[in-house]
Amino acid sequence: MTFLGLGMFSMCNVRHELHNTGKKTEKLETLMIRIGMFSVLYSIPATILIACFLYELFQRPKWEVSYVSNCYSKPPGTCDREEFVADANLLTFNLIKYLMMLVTGLSTGFWVLLSFKTANNWARLLRCGSKNSETAV
Repeated sequence: MTFLGLGMFSMCNVRHELHNTGKKTEKLETLMIRIGMFSVLYSIPATILIACFLYELFQRPKWEVSYVSNCYSKPPGTCDREEFVADANLLTFNLIKYLMMLVTGLSTGFWVLLSFKTANNWARLLRCGSKNSETAV
């Protein structure tokens, strides 16, 4: 987060200097907007994911003790899974954890796949194999 903030600060300084000299800054501003959107889409889920990992680190011993006391204290084959309730919010916790992993990966994928240059390169690659391709890569 520190490097991201320092990078955005330095890009704002570069933009300000370029703007004062009269040069065009549209491409730099577009890049700054994309980096800002990516940082929000990446850092918020990553922070929530770190919090989930810490919660799991501190709660796992309680979950394990609860499971062992419910299932291993009975004769083999008599443990009913319905009796085991480690935490009422365990399902919600796991869903949030996996959703945050998905959002983090999707934001990275969108950054790469929705780039105009990437789309052009994929189109050129796919056209290369067709019979009607005009240029060879």
